[in-house]
Amino acid sequence: MSNHNYTLNENQSQAVEWGEGPLLVLAGPGSGKTLVLTLRAARILKEDPDASLLALTFTTKAADEMRERLNKLLGERADRAHLCTFHSFAADVLRQHGSHVGIEPDFSLLTLDDDRIALLDMLLSNTSGLPLNGDKPYSDRLQALSKKLQNQAFSIPSDHRNLLVLLDRLFAESYNGGAVAPSLIETPSWIPDLFEAYCLLLQESNRLDYGGLLHFAKKLLSENAGVARLTRLAWRFICVDEFQDTNRAQYDLLRLLVSTDHPNLFVVADDDQIIYQWNGASPERLRTLRENYGMKVIQLPENYRCPPFIIKLANNLISHNQTRSHDKQPLIAHKEEECSNQLILLEYRSDDEEIAAIAGLIREMNWNPDECAVLARSTKLLQKVAQALEANGLTPYLPQRKNEFECASVRWMHAALRLANARHDREYLRRICVAWETFTDNMIELENVEAASALNGGDFLRAWIDIASKSQITDKHRELLTRVRQDLADRLVFRDLLEWFWGEEWLDDPLEKEEKRTWVELHNTLMCEHLPENVTLHHYLQEMDLKSKVTPREPDSIPCLTVHGAKGLEFKNVFLIGMAEEVFPSYYATRKGPTSKEIEEERRSCFVAITRVQETLCISWAQRYNGYNKKPSRFLEEMGLKKPDS
Repeated sequence: MSNHNYTLNENQSQAVEWGEGPLLVLAGPGSGKTLVLTLRAARILKEDPDASLLALTFTTKAADEMRERLNKLLGERADRAHLCTFHSFAADVLRQHGSHVGIEPDFSLLTLDDDRIALLDMLLSNTSGLPLNGDKPYSDRLQALSKKLQNQAFSIPSDHRNLLVLLDRLFAESYNGGAVAPSLIETPSWIPDLFEAYCLLLQESNRLDYGGLLHFAKKLLSENAGVARLTRLAWRFICVDEFQDTNRAQYDLLRLLVSTDHPNLFVVADDDQIIYQWNGASPERLRTLRENYGMKVIQLPENYRCPPFIIKLANNLISHNQTRSHDKQPLIAHKEEECSNQLILLEYRSDDEEIAAIAGLIREMNWNPDECAVLARSTKLLQKVAQALEANGLTPYLPQRKNEFECASVRWMHAALRLANARHDREYLRRICVAWETFTDNMIELENVEAASALNGGDFLRAWIDIASKSQITDKHRELLTRVRQDLADRLVFRDLLEWFWGEEWLDDPLEKEEKRTWVELHNTLMCEHLPENVTLHHYLQEMDLKSKVTPREPDSIPCLTVHGAKGLEFKNVFLIGMAEEVFPSYYATRKGPTSKEIEEERRSCFVAITRVQETLCISWAQRYNGYNKKPSRFLEEMGLKKPDS
């Protein structure tokens, strides 16, 4: 197959032309790994009309971009390729076969910690009743475990938010409820009971959090041989992008999909970019993969993004990590050396001076703001940067991940869709009542809706609309309720309702415009690239909940990103600020020792930061942060730039 006039180097061509069998592509930053993965997928689908391909990614953005590229390469919609995140794949499997493990197709996703804490309150509090369903085979077991946990309340931490962190860690480590938890030095006796009860409550309420998605997908494929066989047969070729970010649960799910007998597994990874150890990623997992599948290896060391001086800094820096693959090749610069390397090193007396200087330097260098980015180790520092840029007449873009909409009108519509999908769900009824009061200043008592619903089969949505329509509201709100009754209560044509809703102005609030724009973009991506025309409401809501509600970047704005948020991106001019000890690397990492895994991860984060650069890198640090004296970062010396004590 032609590679569509792309000029590939020898190693890239080998990877694109790889046929069957297991292959690991060790791809450095800027090496064209996404292009290679996409070209290989397009080649397979063109050459074999019966081939099917599953590509697992770690962000919905990466999956969407890859899907768009693949469609262009094929000149048509790539229906035989499924490009999605691990969580989206797990949701898809559970939609089809989840009833085998007690999960019904219309399950809801818990995207807010407060909702998950409410589940823990049900389990651990004497005052919160469990939503028991006598038809479920595990209701009695759940009730017994809840009483047992309440009797052990003295030994269970009272801060349920911290318990969520523990549960997330257990899910990430693929804990199965045994007496020994892999992530704990000692496992308290109540841990197995709490984990089992929490999972049972997810089944009982037909709700899943992100950890639960992977847990029940693994449970399904490991316990039901027929479903596992059907799932494996569905995908002849499996690809994984950014494999180094996998936690144990994701890897265990992958192993259930790909047997060790004749595996068609194509993995792209870079152990120099493992920066998610807090989420369970580990350098050991890459070594385990190579052992489990006997992976052949192709390396892509050539960097097409960065100027040669950046490549030299990056190689100097990362060579100090001891846990890298022993056969890893250093990065090779593809760009030619320019007469003047654009490396700027700046030292300031305080963090306020450092931050204030950014706007002036952008203007002094005559840079276009939309070609610049500010990177830092912490969000706190970036918030100050955003304020300083705004004060200087520039537009900062400080993306903040949101799992829920915040504007009253948009939040209410989302709540209405959720209640339409789960007509008897008291929590969604509570949400629509709260959102309506914020939206219209009209309060509707939840108990009144519950009582009224008894007259129409317990349909909370229809009862809520009846009561809301009789209250003192504007003609515009009355028209909204009429549309909701017609399109959600009487029939489910939610796409028509949404398109009408987005076209109306409900509040004089810039946030409404932003969030409607965000929703429309997410909607269009889902409907055009992923979901079928006749998509069900529960499928639509599940996929929407898996996507972050980050507001899109405005034109001419300057991204202010954490290093984690900048991964996978590139910018012409990069400010890397806060390059001081106990700032970058962090205070926590410096206390763990110079050879600790924490310091190695910080070093990898710095490696990721500097390899975002296409032309100019401006590194800065201050002598004082928040009033405390700091030394220059050790990473400066490791890059070959500056002695820490100079």
